[in-house]
Amino acid sequence: MKKLNIILLMLIAGVTIACASQPVKKVKQQPADNATDSIAAIKERAEKGDAVAQNTVGTWYYSGKHDMKQDYDKALQMWARSAKQGNADAIGNMAMCYQLGRGTDRDSAMAVTLYEKAIQKGNASIIPQHEQIVKNTGSLFSALLLRECYQKGIGVKRDMQKASDYLKIAAEQGHTDSEYAYALSLLNNNQADKAVEWFKRCAKTGHTGATYYYGNLMHKGIGITQDKEKGILLLRAAADKQFTMAEYQLGKIYYEGDGADKDFDKAFTYLKRAAEKNNASAEWMISQCYLKGEGTPQDYYFATQWMAEVAMTTHKKEIAQLLIDDNEGAFSQYLMGLRKYYIEKDYASAIDYFKKVEKAKHAEGTIMQAVCLANKDYEKRNLKKAVKMLTKQSQTSALASYYLFSLYETGTGVGKDDSKAVELLEKASDAGIAYAQCKLADRYMTGNGVTQDITKAARLYLMAEAQKHLTPQSAKNLAECYKKKVAALPDLSDAEARIAKLEKQGNNNNLINMLRALEK
Repeated sequence: MKKLNIILLMLIAGVTIACASQPVKKVKQQPADNATDSIAAIKERAEKGDAVAQNTVGTWYYSGKHDMKQDYDKALQMWARSAKQGNADAIGNMAMCYQLGRGTDRDSAMAVTLYEKAIQKGNASIIPQHEQIVKNTGSLFSALLLRECYQKGIGVKRDMQKASDYLKIAAEQGHTDSEYAYALSLLNNNQADKAVEWFKRCAKTGHTGATYYYGNLMHKGIGITQDKEKGILLLRAAADKQFTMAEYQLGKIYYEGDGADKDFDKAFTYLKRAAEKNNASAEWMISQCYLKGEGTPQDYYFATQWMAEVAMTTHKKEIAQLLIDDNEGAFSQYLMGLRKYYIEKDYASAIDYFKKVEKAKHAEGTIMQAVCLANKDYEKRNLKKAVKMLTKQSQTSALASYYLFSLYETGTGVGKDDSKAVELLEKASDAGIAYAQCKLADRYMTGNGVTQDITKAARLYLMAEAQKHLTPQSAKNLAECYKKKVAALPDLSDAEARIAKLEKQGNNNNLINMLRALEK
């Protein structure tokens, strides 16, 4: 979850903010130089680039002093020139303009940034001034600014109690994000009963996070009388708005039958949604759904892919225990076969393991034997047998279709047939094989064997990315989609950050790392 100190940057448009309408007090000016230090002299120094003089002239424009017509635009321009040279008072005055919308559009986020910069550069008047404003008027903006300063230690000694006090002031004014943040702080400080009241208050506004916490606490009976049925209704409301933790909790509830009838289909649906948003607990549980065939057909391939995402981080102990419990079972044999294939390049031994998996009636055992037989580095390579095995399995297995696609695409062991390759690729992609989605999307990007369609490509890339298996080349292609501003893409407003991240993306090596650790 994102850190909540950014709520200061999300002030609701149109909020009335009580603050001084005059520039920051105690503006530093050039010391008087006897009679020569006249208004004209200060103006002249300002034009020549003197930062202190520029700040002073800015205050005159702002206030309409010394026969100067009040002009917020000119005041802001003059302060900007001074601020560019690092003048702390001018930076603070610019912040006030952005706060109040004078000489520029109101921009609370920019105001906060400038106030903090001014404080850090030594403008000592800002904090006491806004403390007085809060005392006199209860200003929401000032309360949030002070909360930020005390929380981060900007211009003052870090004081979490004072930060909490100012946050409470903002929350009591009905500022939704402050209500939510204050409720979280209470919960984190073991005051669940008080937190519940604030979550309830905030949830009434439709705040998704508050709805989740209120529902979760009610379902568990923490800080409130337990009501699992009502708690589930609230969790579902948050999950319907794509709140990841609500999706995970609902999936867990349906999986365990905790307050609702066990329903593996519903559990799988919610857990998959949470897993695709990087919830580690959901990733582990979805791997178990695939492993046991709960809510979805049993599938060792998908079980392994999701398990690898958490194998070396959050769920090491669970995986170790799973392998102990499974001992010589089919899944352990499957993993050891993968290790022999990918890590040790011992294809003969890999086949021996995969034969045991096949004997236990798991299609992945047959498919991976075929993959071994098709490998050009296997001394007993048998393409004819590999094609025959994959062709038979492709009738029911998307994984077999994906491996068979690569043979038809290159003409390895079969006549090269691109239309057949695309048909197999589409089948594998539709079934959720991420690597197939990447390869099909790559084709849509260029029109290779399909009608060019960048929107389709973008959607397929997003599907693969959700499974953590966007290849480096596909990541670069997705970056191109962002550069073209394809309408189907999320986060277009943050396209530059997305592009930078995608262009640096490497291979997902989690499966390889998990297999390497098996012996240990």
